[in-house]
Parts: sequence; C-alpha cells; structure tokens
Amino acid sequence: MEFANFEHMCCRIYIVAFVCALLVSILPSVAMGQPSHTVVPLQHNTDTLGHIIRDRLYLTDTSAIYRYALRTASFIDSTKDKTEYNTQRFYDTLRARAGRSRFWRLVYDLAIVPDNGSVSILNSEVVDETALYSMYDGKMIDSIEFVRYNVFEPARSYLEKGANAVHAVTRVNTIRRDLLFTVGDVFDADVVVKCKQLLRSRPYIADANIEVIPIRNNPNAVILRVITHDNWSISADGSIRGLTGQVKGILYDANFLGTGDRLSYQLSLDWRNRRYEGSQIQYSIPNLFGTFYEATINAGRSFTEKYYGAKLNKRLILRSDYEVGAIVENVSNALYVRYDMADEHVDASYLVRYGNIDLWGGKSWYLPDIHSSVYFMARLNGVKYKDVPKIYEAEETPVNPPALNVNASKNPYFHDRVMMLASFGFYRERFLTTNLIYGYGYDEYIPIGYKVETTFGYRSSVYNPAFYGGLSVRAGGFIPIGYLMGDVSIGTFYNFSDKRALQSALNVKVSYFTNLLDAGRFKVRQFASGNYLNGWNRLSGYDEAVWFTNESGPREISGSPLGTNRLVLSTETVVFTPWEPLGFRIALYAYGDVGFLGYDRNVFNNQCFTTIGVGVRLKNERLVFGTIQLSLFVNFNKFGPTSREWIQLTSEQRIQATRYIPSKPDIVLYQ
Repeated sequence: MEFANFEHMCCRIYIVAFVCALLVSILPSVAMGQPSHTVVPLQHNTDTLGHIIRDRLYLTDTSAIYRYALRTASFIDSTKDKTEYNTQRFYDTLRARAGRSRFWRLVYDLAIVPDNGSVSILNSEVVDETALYSMYDGKMIDSIEFVRYNVFEPARSYLEKGANAVHAVTRVNTIRRDLLFTVGDVFDADVVVKCKQLLRSRPYIADANIEVIPIRNNPNAVILRVITHDNWSISADGSIRGLTGQVKGILYDANFLGTGDRLSYQLSLDWRNRRYEGSQIQYSIPNLFGTFYEATINAGRSFTEKYYGAKLNKRLILRSDYEVGAIVENVSNALYVRYDMADEHVDASYLVRYGNIDLWGGKSWYLPDIHSSVYFMARLNGVKYKDVPKIYEAEETPVNPPALNVNASKNPYFHDRVMMLASFGFYRERFLTTNLIYGYGYDEYIPIGYKVETTFGYRSSVYNPAFYGGLSVRAGGFIPIGYLMGDVSIGTFYNFSDKRALQSALNVKVSYFTNLLDAGRFKVRQFASGNYLNGWNRLSGYDEAVWFTNESGPREISGSPLGTNRLVLSTETVVFTPWEPLGFRIALYAYGDVGFLGYDRNVFNNQCFTTIGVGVRLKNERLVFGTIQLSLFVNFNKFGPTSREWIQLTSEQRIQATRYIPSKPDIVLYQ
C-alpha cells in the first residue's frame, strides 16, 4: 500500500511537471494570437506522456492528462525509468566524447542508431489500445493531420543521409487511402486500432501512430494526427537450387515511387550451362484507389515454368464488412513434388500445366449483444489440367518424360474439377499491443478472439464427384502466464452413390509463448507449438499422404518419409539482446523439434525424427528485407544423423500472428 501511494505521488509530480512544460510551450503561441487548439508537431525525442503510456497517445487537455495518467498508473515502473535514464546518460556521454575526434564520430554514427523516441525494445507490457482510445468514443473527427518521417530521421551519418536522399517518402495520399475513417466521422476506438494495425502491416511502414488531440474550444471534437515512419523499401533476394546451377535473383521495391505499390523483377540463370532461363515481373497494389481492393498481376518465365496470372481481393476489415475476390491463372510446366509409392522419399517433381479460376465473396454483420460478427461466404473454384503431368528429374529433363498415372483412385489432385463451397460462422477479433514476440522492437499487434465455422459444398469431378462438410474452431488470447492459441479443423468428402467417405482430414494446432522474462539487460521468451495432422479414407498419389516440410517441421529435415499421420512438437528459447550494431538488433535462440510420421494410427509408433539447434537472428526494422538467420543444427532418428548438413544461412520474412478473421471457404488442408 505504501509503495502504491509513493507511485501515485510520483505520477502526480510527473503530471504537474509535464503540464507546466506544456503551458510554457503553449502560452507564447497564445500570446501571439494563434488559436488555442493549434498543436505544434511533437518530436519523437521529446519528453512527453509517452514515457508513461507505451502507445504514446498524446493529449493536450490538462484535465484529460490527469485522468488518463491515473488510469494508466500501473504501467509506471520507477526502476525501469531509472535504468533508462542511466542508459541515456551513458549514450549522451559516449556521443560527447566521440565528437572530439572525426574518426570516433564516424565510428559512433555507424555503430549507434538513435532511438527517435520509439518504444524501448525492452518494454514488455501488453496494452489494450482500444480501451485507451475509448475515452474519445462518440466525438467527431474535426480534422486529420499527417506527419511523415524518412527512413533514418534524424540522419546522423553520411550513409543514412544518402539513403534518405534516394528513398521516396510514402506519399500522403498513400497513407490516407489506408485510413478507415475520414473527417466528420464519429471517433470509434476499435476502428482506430484496426487502422493502426493495417498501417503497420504494410511492408514499407516501420512504425505508425495516431495521436488524439482534443480541441479546447470544442469538447465534442478531436484532431487526429497520423504519424508514419518509413522502411527502406528497395531490396534483393535470391536462391540456389542445390548443385544444379539454377539460380534465381529478385530485385524489388516495396514502396515504388512512394505509392506503396510493390514492383519486383526476377531473373533466372543456369550458371553451369551459362544460359538465360527467363524473367518474371510482378506488380502489386495493396489498396486500389482507396477501395481496399488488393490487385496483383504477374507474368513471365522461370526455367521450365511459365506463369500468367492476376488477383483482385477485398478482405474483411471492419466488424460489419464484405469480402470479394477473384484469381485467374494460366500455368505451364510448374514443378510439383513427386512421389508414387508409400515408402518413396521426396526426391523429384512433376511438370504440370493447368488453368485456374477462383471466385469468392461474402458478408459479415456485427451483433452488439454478443460482441461478435456473423458471416456467410461462398466460393466457386475451377481447375483444368491441360495434359497429364510429366515426371521431371532434378538434373536433366528427358525429351519425352514419362507421364504420371492419373485415374479414379490415383492422384486425385490432378483431376479436372469444379468445387462450390459455402461457409457460415461467428467470429470476434481485436488486437492487443506488445513487442518482442515475432519482431525485434517495433510494436506488434497480437489478435485475440475466436472463430467458429462450418463449411459445406459439392465437388464436380469426372472421377470422384462428392459432397463436402467440415467444421473448424479457433480461439486464442492472453492468459496470466502468456499467450495460448488453439485451432481444430475436421472435414471430409462423401460420395452418396458409392456411400463412402473420401479424403477425410483432421488438423489440430496449438501454439503458446510465455510472458517476457527478465534476465538483466537481456529479455527471454519461450515458445512452444504442436501440430497433429491425420488423414483417413485417403486415395493414393500426390497430396494423399504427407511428409515433413519447412512449414510443418521438424526444421532442416532432409529425406522425409511419407505417411497419413504426422505429429510435430517444437520448443524454442529466444534471448533478445540489447546489442544494436549498425542498427541491427540481435536475438539468440535455441530450439528442439521432434516429429512422428507414418501410417500407423498410433502416431507415436511411427518413425521419429529430431532436430536440435542454436542460432542467431539479425534484423534492422528500418529495412524491408527479412531477418537474417544463421543456425547450427543436427537432425537424427533412431539410426543416427539423417543429414550431413549442419549449418544454414537464411532470410526469414516477418512472421504474422494467426488471425481470427474469416477468409474464403476452403477444405481442411492436408499438407
């Protein structure tokens, strides 16, 4: 009780000091005749109420500041404030001493990245921004202001200044088109938080905030200030396919000319034969003319594959919304993983030529009485294969490759088909804000909620026409010891003429991570996940059995067997370090994966594979390319090591948390 009173007193002292500083900054402008509600743009490195509340919701009404600070007093940590003060004092001293020499000033500029007032990477609170913003619900949005920051701002080194000069800052119209509100709308906290999540999900935006500024002369209205901080959006990627000499290089700009559009160019080469193998161009618009339709066109050739396609999609965003989408594809000689026999390892591919048309749409309605939305969606999908798939060998393709066996009981994946599906269900989704989960310092929006969905439909096929029925339940949220999410899906086809079920599948997923654990200057988080996939009434051939993949785990497994039952359990310990060389944040990790795979109904009687590894991840949140990941590992089964490889360097894209919002109807994936 005494500590709580002391903390409350400190809060009052801080508020009084803040109000005094605020009055000092406002009075000169008032004396000069400026309107009292005019707000000077707050700098990111200015001491504001942001040191108390982690989403930096700035207020200009002094009484509101007092009430707001009292409501958020639980976020104050005097020990943390003292540590941050000492840390800042150290960096100030280091900067002052480095300024005495040109050489050491250059070293400082290269090694130390300014904070710019962003949330400390060692901040572990989970914040309900919807509750924080709700104090303004019902007020009218009087005006919207935009503040845009370049990639490195303030730029201290010549390298950062040069990068800023080359980079095209995201245009105001690009940011405005992603807003879910406009001038004259009634303020809705849930909509504002969804808007912040949408802005931060854009790959060209490193950080985004929305400030709420009350108008002193109009208590029923507010000004919104949208602040964005750009990512460096130009990057490159590539891959090498074993020792075949096949190399792909990709150059892309995720914010083309500041429009937010993505332009990418892929070049394919065979360096062993010194041969050009094609080019592919893709252009994506994340929000077409502010309608929230995503549009993508893709065309070109890469080795054997020729691809021409287009996609248009409007997703569900608000609680009462609609979704519509269309995909048209024409693909020649695409590569699909091959296997024919039950005991065959995955070691070759098929050449497949097909056309695909996919159309879907739906609507959701919000039900205030249960704080959830009900939705209905329908989908029509037609796939036609232009010829029988051909076998493709990795090293050399024969002039007349052998054809794949496709019939009523073999390789149903390659049957021409038209599938009509519909789904009906309830869902609720909201976001809580935290960090140091999948990212390395930026604010992350973790969805919590649930989705209950039933799917039904009919598949028209020359071989196995059948009805489909499925059910899925997904729920997740924060509990006292961390975050827990569970997902269960089950579905099957049924042929009434033959009176038998076909291609049944059960998919169960569980994921969990702990609260952020303190270890001095380091922060630790433990992750755990499990995935059980079971198939029965399966036929034979492609997609009728499963194997270990990069997505399913265990990680780094090679020469996977096949089976109808698969269980993968994974755990990982991540240590977030305070080190930031050249702006790259560093995380150390150790993991262990175990997988069971085979045809036995008791999954634990099947073959067991294990991977144990350690590694380091580097990520600069100001750069659009993925996380650099270097890992040392060993994988083995009961007979010993299964691979001669033990080191791997990869680039991992930003991981997105599992959402609860509905999407187009689909069968239970069996992959």
